[in-house]
Amino acid sequence: MVMRTFPTLDELIRRFDTDLADLVGRTDSASSRSERRLLPAMEVRRTDAEYVVRVELPGVDPDSMDVTVDGSILRVRAERRGATEEQGEQLRREIVHGTFEREVVLPFRIDPEKLSARYEDGILEVRIPYAGRRALKVPVDLASGEKPALNAAR
Repeated sequence: MVMRTFPTLDELIRRFDTDLADLVGRTDSASSRSERRLLPAMEVRRTDAEYVVRVELPGVDPDSMDVTVDGSILRVRAERRGATEEQGEQLRREIVHGTFEREVVLPFRIDPEKLSARYEDGILEVRIPYAGRRALKVPVDLASGEKPALNAAR
C-alpha cells in the first residue's frame, strides 16, 4: 500500500474533492465546471479592536456586492458575470461565474453601525469593530423603606 502525504490540509481537501467528483461521475468538462458553485476564499481575523473579514473576489463588479449584518450574521453576496459570447469554440473554462453568498457568525458584542467595507485589488475587506464596553451602575431599591444592614455585628 502506497501512503501519500499532503503538505497542507487544503491540498488534502482539494484531493478528496477531486476523488469524490470522479467517484460520482463529474468530469472536468467545461459544462460541469460552469455549473460548479462559486465559493471564494475567505479569512477572518480578530484583533484587539475589531473583526476583519477578507474575501477574494477578483473579477467581481463592486456594484453587485451586498454586505449586510443581520443580528450576529455577516452576509456577503456578489455576482461574477461571465464574458459576453465571443466567436469561436470554447476549449477550456475554469473561471467560475455566477452568484454566491458567504456568511460569518460574529460575536454579539459588535458595533454594526461602525461596520466598513473596502474593495481593492480583487479583495473585499470588511471591518467590524467591537461594541464599547460600558459598566452600568444599577440602583437597587428596597422593598421596604428600611436601609440595608451593612454590618452583621453591632
